[in-house]
Amino acid sequence: MPDWVTNFFGGFSIGLANTIWKAAMALIGGLLGTSPQDFSPDAWNFVERTLYPWSLAIGISLLNLFFLIAICRAVSDLHHNITLEMVIEAFIKIVVANVIFLNLFLLMRLILSIAAAMVGEVFTTQNADLMVDEMDIGSTLFYLLFGIFFVLVAIVCSFLMLLTVYSRYIRIYLLIVLAPFALPTLIGGRETERTFYAWLKTFLLNAFEIVAIALTMAISFKIIHAGISVFEGSGLIGEAVDGFWDALNALFTMIFMTASVKGVNSLLAKALAL
Repeated sequence: MPDWVTNFFGGFSIGLANTIWKAAMALIGGLLGTSPQDFSPDAWNFVERTLYPWSLAIGISLLNLFFLIAICRAVSDLHHNITLEMVIEAFIKIVVANVIFLNLFLLMRLILSIAAAMVGEVFTTQNADLMVDEMDIGSTLFYLLFGIFFVLVAIVCSFLMLLTVYSRYIRIYLLIVLAPFALPTLIGGRETERTFYAWLKTFLLNAFEIVAIALTMAISFKIIHAGISVFEGSGLIGEAVDGFWDALNALFTMIFMTASVKGVNSLLAKALAL
């Protein structure tokens, strides 16, 4: 058997997987603490100077429209009389909506900066190395049986995690553009104001999703360092194949970590009712 084949099914495959994984984790780690303003300055400027002013102009027009809708609903409701409280509530809402309109972009940018700063405080753990320290019969057997699979898992998991983090920025840019469309519904009545609350929940979810991703990755790195107790050998035979369990720990933790990162958005939505 050629030497390159032996090396590939030996330590080379796990070394290649580790290189791919660490490069992806370094890239993701850099993205985690990056605010949308710094992620793509060109895209941010396009949103701030072109798309947002366009949507803001439409949103201000919609503000008057939804105010008229609220008044017409109150007048046409024959079961309830128009009271002073209803009038005061309507005017309070339109004043609040105008104040929010004036500071909406600044508020969104502030929230995104807070999320990025929180990641910097949370994500302090260095990326765990997938390399197996102890080269024994077990690790050699693992490389022989699962070397190619390990490389493929590293590539797929790295891509999925990069896709999750990368797509968040695109969603945030889109939510910023949609903000002026959602805000006028706040004064349209009990039914229409749900649109604004739905946008607000979605924005907060995507803004602070990156913090939960950073927490998930930090915990997963600790698990890779310590190993999963389920995959541990015992006795004389177990000690002879410790490398197999170490490699299996790294493989499963890499898969579980990717699945957890992909599920952060739905977990936050359920846990915090967002």
